[in-house]
Amino acid sequence: MRVLAGLLILIALGFSVPKLVPPEWLKERLGDPNLVILEFSNSQSYLVEGHIPGARLTEKEDWRVMDERTGALVKKSVEEYEAMFRSWGINNDSEIVIYYKGNNVNEILGAVYAYWIFHLLGHTKVGILDGGWNAWVKKGFPVSYDEPEIRPGNFRARYDPSKEIGWKYLKDSIGKKPIIDGRPLTHYFGVKKFPAAKKYGHVPCSVALPWEWWVIKDDHTEKLYIEIPDYVDEFLENQGIGREDEVLLFCFGGTGSAFLYMVMDIHGYKGMRVYDASKREWEALDLPLNRFVWETFRDCRYSGD
Repeated sequence: MRVLAGLLILIALGFSVPKLVPPEWLKERLGDPNLVILEFSNSQSYLVEGHIPGARLTEKEDWRVMDERTGALVKKSVEEYEAMFRSWGINNDSEIVIYYKGNNVNEILGAVYAYWIFHLLGHTKVGILDGGWNAWVKKGFPVSYDEPEIRPGNFRARYDPSKEIGWKYLKDSIGKKPIIDGRPLTHYFGVKKFPAAKKYGHVPCSVALPWEWWVIKDDHTEKLYIEIPDYVDEFLENQGIGREDEVLLFCFGGTGSAFLYMVMDIHGYKGMRVYDASKREWEALDLPLNRFVWETFRDCRYSGD
């Protein structure tokens, strides 16, 4: 992990903000007028536990709306994101650092979803704080209990359609393009499902890579944090996937797909596309699912229409 972080720091020298932000980097930049820090938690945690100086509070719920047709939670409109970002003082040249408190998984999922949304809207000057709040306080870095004064920003989105897909594109890509499923292995295999799910199984020809493996609980602080895996390159290489290849990302409701996107982006991959509605929409449309079989992209056994 330390080796990976060190390499990322070196790679990031040619850019503004590192994709995986070392706490030391952020500490040195506190007070920079071009820096905007977003904390994923809740108002009680933000005010009682404190926050990184200058951080704006947000929650996963701020970033999504329900699709009444399928019941899936999906991204908001471009205009809604523009207004939200401007209210936080974000401009097109702002450098964004996102972190999560780690009180629950939703805070982590909200943070990685926001990372993808910024990329979707054409803003790549964004990074995730390595180790989150847990790493920050363990180093004894500054904590604030004051809400920052914010001057409205002028952010304007540059939507990038290459960062996402819909159900038809995914269906037409089965057996032709790699599909990675970020849900738990038991859900992929079809022996369990989330309570809100209506059906079991996975998209034919998709490959399992659960994001939950990368969420760790600190035994002392009981905070959750992300540990970026070092086996991603080997996993994708074994699937015959290169750094420039298009890869379709699937989960139950979109945030797990965004988690996969963030991890692959940090590892230098370029062609990831998130299916935001994912299985919630897929099963609502009664699209094909396989069960009780492990599949790989190299050896796809799907023979449907």
